[in-house]
This record gives sequence, C-alpha cells and structure tokens, in this order.
Amino acid sequence: MRKNDIVTESEDARPLESDEEAALEAADVDPDAVREKEYSYRALLEAGVDESVADALRRRFSLPWSYETDGDLDRRSNEVRGLADSEREWIAVSGDEDWQSFEYETEDVDVIPREKPDERPYPKPTPVTAVTGVGPDDAEKLAEAGIVSAERLATINAFEVANALDLDVLHVRTWRHNARELLA
Repeated sequence: MRKNDIVTESEDARPLESDEEAALEAADVDPDAVREKEYSYRALLEAGVDESVADALRRRFSLPWSYETDGDLDRRSNEVRGLADSEREWIAVSGDEDWQSFEYETEDVDVIPREKPDERPYPKPTPVTAVTGVGPDDAEKLAEAGIVSAERLATINAFEVANALDLDVLHVRTWRHNARELLA
C-alpha cells in the first residue's frame, strides 16, 4: 500500500441497519441490489418498502430518484419554486429522449420589463465653457488635462494644472473661482 492511499469501506460492505434489512426482506428486495444501485427510490416504494426507510437508503447509497420519468419531470418542475416559465419548459422538454437535439419549439425568453428613466439619475455636468472667462480654445486646453466640466474645474489644484498645461496660474485660479461661483 502506498502512503497516500486511503482505506475506505467499500459500498458493497456498508452495513444496513436492522430495521432497513427487515424492511427490505419484507418487501422481497435483495440488499446487495440496493447497494449496487439496482433500485431507485421509487422502485423501493413500489416494492413496498416504507417511505422513511427508502429515503434513508436513497441518501446513504445515493440512489436515483427514479429510473423512469413517466411525466415525473413535469410534476417536479411544477413543484420546484423559483423556476421561470422558460426553465419549466426546458425541464418538461428534457424528459423526452430527444431533448439534446435542441430542435423543439420554445417560447420567448422571460424578460423582466424595465422602464427607461426619463432623466439621468444624476445631473448632466456643466460644460466648462459655461464658466466666465473660459473660451473654446481654453476648453480644449483644459480637456487635455481631463477637465471637461465646471464641476471638475471647481475642484482642481490650480498650480498643478497651470504647470501641466503651461498656463498662467492666475488665469487657472480665476477660472476655478468662477466655476465655484457658477455652481454655488
């Protein structure tokens, strides 16, 4: 045995509880067949195994719900909460053997209607040209530094902007002051 091998109890060796064994024996069900997943939960119920015992066996041995759908998917898709109509439709169609062909009729995808707002959720920025003293040429120069609104111009560091754009710092301070006055 290697160091990383983990010794686990095999599925065939899993012991059954005495009440489970008695219930299987009363229903004439082979316990080894249950361990080998030859029975589904529904098959156990149909054989006469008590529902609580069948449920415990289903969980312990990871038994399938059923081997046959016989419309069971339709019923289960209607009982499952939180599915949209298109999901229910897909579940219903997938009960057929040809469900992977994707050649079935579908309805339009469920779309949640949303109203388009009449206005932006925030006000439009004030153009920098609305600031007293800032002309179109000045606005182009300020745009090079990313200043395209009066709101942004009102919050700049005048000295840094003047140095970056090679402008007179007094002009930039005046524009900043005028922008603050405009927005106040």
